[in-house]
Amino acid sequence: MKTTKRNRGFTLIELLVVITIIAMLAAAGFGGYSKIMPGVKANTAAGTGHAIHTLLFAWAGDNDQSFPDAAQNSNEAYRELFKKGLVDTEKTFAIAGDAWHLNSPSGDKKAPDNDIGTAPDYQQALMPGECAWAYVTGHTTASKGDLPIMANAFSETVGVYGKDPKKKGGVFTGTKCAWVAVGGSAKVGDLDGNYKCMDKKGTKSVDVFSTDWGTNTEDVKNPEG
Repeated sequence: MKTTKRNRGFTLIELLVVITIIAMLAAAGFGGYSKIMPGVKANTAAGTGHAIHTLLFAWAGDNDQSFPDAAQNSNEAYRELFKKGLVDTEKTFAIAGDAWHLNSPSGDKKAPDNDIGTAPDYQQALMPGECAWAYVTGHTTASKGDLPIMANAFSETVGVYGKDPKKKGGVFTGTKCAWVAVGGSAKVGDLDGNYKCMDKKGTKSVDVFSTDWGTNTEDVKNPEG
């Protein structure tokens, strides 16, 4: 007598095993992704910082080789680039997802509203919440080339970052920082346990925004936000 085989479907246990395996693989993949993304984003930001430095250098060329001054916040210095016609979009000073943009007039966390106002003052350019870059004032093109002139904005405590991406200074989740030296080198630094931007000075790892590196801490300015 001829018999036929009936295709057997998955049992509930087998389905649960498959779902568990898929979930484990997804978690492993996400874990790896989440670890590398801060570095990728910081590298992208460093490239943006290098472009801004080029504009600052052009500004200095027309101003006795001195970079713009910032008395209270970094917005003041970067706004000078608009006055000279070196830049016409606020988006140059944005970092995607940075909490410094949460208070922008547009309410857009991704970018400022790009309303720069009119000549000659361009007072609408880089209003509070529209700039994600800190600045070190007082430099000239003759300043020591490895001193920092700009970096992605800190937490409310200048010189210190954070881990929470929903809060200021945490865009790279407490692992990385992007900064640019007076000489134009754009770098991605590692944060230490105190969320400070570290780099090698000789054989030592030193906070770039400290007197140990040669930075005048009083000259380091966060954006207005």
